[in-house]
Amino acid sequence: MNKKSIAFQLGIYVLTIVMIVMLVVVVLNYTFSRNIITQNVQVSAKQQGTLITNEVTQSILTAQYVSNNVAKQTEFYNSHGNLDLFYKQVIRTNPTIKALYLESYGENVELFSIIRVSENEFDVTTNGFDGELNDELINLKKNVTETGVASWSDPFFCVYDSVEMVSVYAQPILSSNGDLEKILYAQISLNFLKEIILDIENNSDWKVFIINDDGTFITHPESTYTLNETVYSQGEDLVPEELDLSTLLNNTRESYSGSIFPKINNNKKSWVYYSPINNTNWYAVILAPTKSLYRDLNIILYRSILFAMFGMLVVLLVIILLFRKMFHPLSSVVNSIQNFSFEGRKTRKNKNEVDLLNDSLKELQLKYKIVVEEQEQTKKERKKYEKDLRSAKEIQTAIIPSTYPAFPDRPDIELYASLMPAESIGGDLYDYFFIDSNHILFTMGDVSGKGIPAALFMAVAHTLIKSKATFLSPKHIMEQVNNELSFQNYGQNFLTLFLGILDTETGVLSYCNAAHNYPYLIRKNADIIITMDTSHGLPLGLYPNKSYNADSIVLGKGDKIVLYTDGVTDNKNASAEFYGMEKLSRDIEKLKNKSAQSIVDHLLDALDAHRGNAPQADDISILVLEYKGKRS
Repeated sequence: MNKKSIAFQLGIYVLTIVMIVMLVVVVLNYTFSRNIITQNVQVSAKQQGTLITNEVTQSILTAQYVSNNVAKQTEFYNSHGNLDLFYKQVIRTNPTIKALYLESYGENVELFSIIRVSENEFDVTTNGFDGELNDELINLKKNVTETGVASWSDPFFCVYDSVEMVSVYAQPILSSNGDLEKILYAQISLNFLKEIILDIENNSDWKVFIINDDGTFITHPESTYTLNETVYSQGEDLVPEELDLSTLLNNTRESYSGSIFPKINNNKKSWVYYSPINNTNWYAVILAPTKSLYRDLNIILYRSILFAMFGMLVVLLVIILLFRKMFHPLSSVVNSIQNFSFEGRKTRKNKNEVDLLNDSLKELQLKYKIVVEEQEQTKKERKKYEKDLRSAKEIQTAIIPSTYPAFPDRPDIELYASLMPAESIGGDLYDYFFIDSNHILFTMGDVSGKGIPAALFMAVAHTLIKSKATFLSPKHIMEQVNNELSFQNYGQNFLTLFLGILDTETGVLSYCNAAHNYPYLIRKNADIIITMDTSHGLPLGLYPNKSYNADSIVLGKGDKIVLYTDGVTDNKNASAEFYGMEKLSRDIEKLKNKSAQSIVDHLLDALDAHRGNAPQADDISILVLEYKGKRS
């Protein structure tokens, strides 16, 4: 080789070094990738363990919370003879609770008062647990009786359904002097555990078990193992040799992970993770085959080889440049690439241009991957949002009337309305229709919030108003709509609503106002406008079975009613100044002799002029009805 040219020798040396460097990069990349996969699996397993913990904790805490509240109220309802109705309502509104049992002590010992749920029926009995007590309930009753402290039973199969696993929470009720007076038992179904585990197993090749502190299987892929076998009797291969499982379950209550060769995975190497479930003595056991954990590692390895080959080509080009330009231009190129890759936030004193170039390429690879993933995710989310927004806007446009004149064949009524949502869709609503030939119902409402949730709540309310308008009483319609909206209103949305029914023959307007903005009444021959400042109840959708009042007035020929939402008075300009009630009253005063459409159009122009370049902060709705009937 010494007889070869210096260029040849230098080329051989450089290529040899580059090959070694690339090999090191591939090995490091493989090791790094393997560690990342292991960490991701551990994180994913912890997340699944957290999911199971959260689901179990939610059900347990809900049952405990409800049981504590029921225990506090039991004596009151019992003394008024409404205990069975109270318990039925508790079970009906709390799906987590399957049944409630009450046992009384003292001089007159009473048996259990039991309420069970079967489909939509309730079974009320006073036979107690006679003939049904199993070891779990006996131990639970004994423990609570002796300690006076609330406690949970171990899981057991329901006597009425051999495939349904349940657990019972016992809450002692003490007398004023601290003696045990009653015990309230709340029974919850544990079938939701199967659903959680099935969802995890359907999305991966993992297996999930739940065990209690003595190792008994609460859930197992083999149903015959459930509550019949333990990890010591049938699942001993789920326990790593170095793990003292009994100490982990009963004393430390910590997470643990390790490698095993379980029979359930055909004795192949697997990774096991133990996760304690809060507020219980249970553990979630997650089992994953090691082979599946590194399924994507080959893809990463192939990519590393590809980039290594690409690096070799780059090095060949670098050698050519070195000989042609005597290395000086190469340094400038490498520095430029490094500055571009790291955006000036990383500098190195190392003079090895190959290492610097390799680092830059890896950084660009990571950046490119992140950018592509973010772009794809953003694109998917944008398409879904735009689709949902279009659908919601179409629904809102379809249910809000917008054709005028509203009633071309009714000369006794002139009506015009407009809705301007702050976003593409909103939560304001108005409607008007004839219940019969002589009575027109008109309404104006405002749902809390904006956007899609408010629009969906508005659509439900709009439909309910139409469906409940079967009689001529605004009070009854309001109460019916409130009860329907309050049912399963998990989002705690609410609706302020004004609802009026006008008799076109007599001019009598019956109305009910559920915390909505006060309408204006414009008498034809009066000098001032009148604010109908009466509210008849709370907003709709918050509390069921609420009563509402109603009032009525008589409209004369030419009288007008002006309805609006708080987007009118809360309209702000760039200086954060509100349009306000005072300005609204003055503008309506000026427009009192105008037609219904002119009043709406002039008010909208006034709002635009006040707002100027400031964005619209809330939905704006205005409705004007003029009575042109017979009565003067």
